[in-house]
Amino acid sequence: MSVKSLVLIFILLSHYFKILGITTSRYIPVTINSPLFKKDIEKEIQAGSFINNYGLHLHFARQLKKRIIIFSFQQNDGNIKFDPLHFNKYRSQGQEFHLIQSYPTKMFYCEFGTGFILKSKSKKLSLTTGIGHEFQNKNTRFFLQFEIGNESRIMNAGASIRANYTSFNSSSFIALEPVVQGKLKIGKLRIVNQFGYSIAIKKHHDYMKPILTVGIEIVL
Repeated sequence: MSVKSLVLIFILLSHYFKILGITTSRYIPVTINSPLFKKDIEKEIQAGSFINNYGLHLHFARQLKKRIIIFSFQQNDGNIKFDPLHFNKYRSQGQEFHLIQSYPTKMFYCEFGTGFILKSKSKKLSLTTGIGHEFQNKNTRFFLQFEIGNESRIMNAGASIRANYTSFNSSSFIALEPVVQGKLKIGKLRIVNQFGYSIAIKKHHDYMKPILTVGIEIVL
């Protein structure tokens, strides 16, 4: 799938889902799309399906030489609840003033990004930038993400940090989203386990919410 095709799909979805818009004052975290490509390869495609404590997540990622493309969705019809570590109890006093959503809610998010592989002899380093839009809760975010990864015969592992800038309901802020991730290799399949936080960077809003993600992806 070409970059032009992905951009066209993103634009069409943006127009279609505008009719579903519901104004809210909550930012909904998403799984960080952290591809963790193989260290010594220049061409790879990844497609994955995941669930986290905010909804279902689908992603597509491609590396071609030093270039990276990522394209992903996250969706919840309001009935998807995944909370094995009881994160829904993760709230503090003053929750009604928080900018980040604590509990699962109706949402549909789509993002597109591009980046490149940085030079490294021993580890895989990459830098990605892009844009995402949350259609039901009317939130556009711009992101910059750095990741580092390494691999063994049976596992890929790494860490990422993403900075999201967003503005809605007359409030602008940055959400930092650090994450650690492991991928167990089974042939062309990867069993993915990812844990991170969404951290609000804004005066009087210095708190964070956890994100646990599990799923499976195929590597081509």
